[in-house]
Amino acid sequence: MMNLQQHLLGKLAEEGTKVGQIALKTQQFGFDECCPNQPYSNTERTHQEIDDMMAIVEMLNDIGFGYSPSRAWIEAKKEKVVKYLQYSVGLGQVEHKALDEYEND
Repeated sequence: MMNLQQHLLGKLAEEGTKVGQIALKTQQFGFDECCPNQPYSNTERTHQEIDDMMAIVEMLNDIGFGYSPSRAWIEAKKEKVVKYLQYSVGLGQVEHKALDEYEND
């Protein structure tokens, strides 16, 4: 039988999977697409799933998880993503303008 911490960790994994699923659908169909019989765009649905995941993080924090975002880890990850984006552009797998779009934001 699970305790509360184990239950919430399972929910965190579940919500992370949902974020991944909607991100892949958005990649395929675009930010503005709405599924049939779905009132929300893929962007809105992605935001909702991220909020659901953050709710679980807050619940974990309520029982002592102690998560707070680390600017250092976040900035390091962004640098790594840009490094591999540049590599993918160089291999011809990602269009060059993708790098330009990110750097101009």
